[in-house]
Amino acid sequence: MRANLAALGVTSLDVAAPLNSTEALAAALAFSPELELQRAQLALARADVMKAKQRPNPVLSLSPEHVLGAVEGGLSPWVVALSLVWPVRTAGKRELEIEQALATSDAALLDGAGAVWALRTTVRDATCALQIANARQSLAREEADLRADLAQRLDKQADAGVVSRYDAMRAQLERDQALQRLRQSESALSTARHDLADATGLPAAEIARRPAVTDCLPAMAREPEALADLETRAIASRLDLRARLAEYRAVDAAWRTEVKRRIPDLNLGPGYTYDHGERRITFTLSAELPLFNHNDAAIARAAADRDRAIAEVDRLQWTVRSGVERAVDQLALGRQQLADSQRVAQEAQDLLTRDRERQASGEIDQPTVIASQLISLSARIDALDATRALLDAVSALESAVQSPLMPPFFDAEAATRQVSPEAPEESAR
Repeated sequence: MRANLAALGVTSLDVAAPLNSTEALAAALAFSPELELQRAQLALARADVMKAKQRPNPVLSLSPEHVLGAVEGGLSPWVVALSLVWPVRTAGKRELEIEQALATSDAALLDGAGAVWALRTTVRDATCALQIANARQSLAREEADLRADLAQRLDKQADAGVVSRYDAMRAQLERDQALQRLRQSESALSTARHDLADATGLPAAEIARRPAVTDCLPAMAREPEALADLETRAIASRLDLRARLAEYRAVDAAWRTEVKRRIPDLNLGPGYTYDHGERRITFTLSAELPLFNHNDAAIARAAADRDRAIAEVDRLQWTVRSGVERAVDQLALGRQQLADSQRVAQEAQDLLTRDRERQASGEIDQPTVIASQLISLSARIDALDATRALLDAVSALESAVQSPLMPPFFDAEAATRQVSPEAPEESAR
C-alpha cells in the first residue's frame, strides 16, 4: 500500500482531507482488488515460463526376472535388465517454447498494466463526476432558493394587485420544478459518491464526509500535441496494442514450434543386462515415425491463430487512430463550447450587476433582480454542462493515447510498475 501511495506522491490517506483525483487513485491502488488480480495472473504466466525452462527428467527402469525350476550348468537363475531412457528434444523446440512462454508473460504484464490504467481512468472520471455533481447540487439549491423567494414576492404582489395571479401561479410552478431538480441533483450526487466508492474501495460514507474539491474543473494542466504526433505516440505506447504484439510473438513462436515438430524427438536408452551370469551393455535409440501425419493439422491451426493475431493488431491500430482523431475533434469542440458558455455566463453576470445598480437607484424592484439572478444561474449551469463535456473529451483523449493531460499524472509506465516493480528490467530484456 505504501508503495502505491509513494508512486503518486501521496504520503498517507487522511480521512479528513479533501479527496482529489490523485488521492482517489492512491486509494484505489491500495484497496481495490483489481491490482491483486492482475498480479496473480502475471504470476501464473511467469510460472508457465519456469515450466517451459524445465528439462524433462530421464526415466530409470529396472526389470528383474527369476527363472523357476532347475538351471543347467550352475548358471544364475536371475535375469536383470536396467535401462535409462533419456529424452532429447530436437530442432530447438525447447527454446521456442521458452520464447512463447516469455511472450505470453509479456502480454499478461501489459494486459495487467492496461487494467490498472483503466482503473486510473475510471477513478478520475468518477472523481470528476462527483465534483460536477457537487457543483450542480449547489446551483440547484441556489435556484430553488431564488425561485421560492420569487414565488413568495409575486404572490404578495398578486394579492396587492401589482401583478397578475397568472404570473404568481407560474412562479409557484417554476418553484416546484426547481425543487424537483434539486432532488434530482441530490440523487445524482449520491450515485456519484457510490460510483467513486466502487472505484476506490472506500466506503461511500467516508467519501461523503470529505470536503468537496474542484481540481477537475480548471483547464487542462497539459496541452495535447499535434494530431500526427498523438497518433504516432498512441501507436507506440498503447498498452493494449503492445499486449497484442506480445501475443503475436507468442503465437508465432507456437507456429514455429509446430513446424519443428515434424522433426521427431529422440529417446536415448543406455542400459545394462545381467542374463544368467552374463553381463551386457545395451543402447537403444527410439523416435516417432511420421508415417500417417506430418503434424499438418497442428501447423494449420497455429498458422490460423497467427493470422488471427495479425488481424487483431491491424484492427486495433485502426481503432487507435480513429479514437485519437475523434478525441481531438471532441476536445476542440468542447473547448469552443466552454468558451461560448463562459462568455454568456459573464454577460449574464454583467446584466445582473447592472440590475442591482438599477435596484439601488430605485429603477427596478427585487423580483426583477431575482429574474436576472436566475438568468445568470442558468448560464452558469450551461457552463457547468460545457465543462463536463470538455472533461469527457479530455478523458477520451487520455484513453486514446494513454497519457495523462490532467491529474493524476499516472502514465502507462507507472501502471506497468504497479503490476510488476521489475518491469523496466523486463522491457530491457
